[in-house]
Amino acid sequence: MRILITKTRWGEFGEERQALYIDDKWVESVGPLCENPEDAIIGRSLVACTDIVSYMVKAYEAGKKGEPFEVEIREEED
Repeated sequence: MRILITKTRWGEFGEERQALYIDDKWVESVGPLCENPEDAIIGRSLVACTDIVSYMVKAYEAGKKGEPFEVEIREEED
């Protein structure tokens, strides 16, 4: 299983957005909600714990199959 997390900064205050890819497929992204705090709803703009557990299960299943577990964190340009 290959995990890629991309980190991108933008804006006047250097806000950061992160995206999660598993085996080169986009899975999730997170970022600040300062412009729309009313959107801070679990499962909508906030990652749900059930989603996190599903990612953990995928990693566990990949490990049981003997797949390598690779993680890369990459800083990207805006």
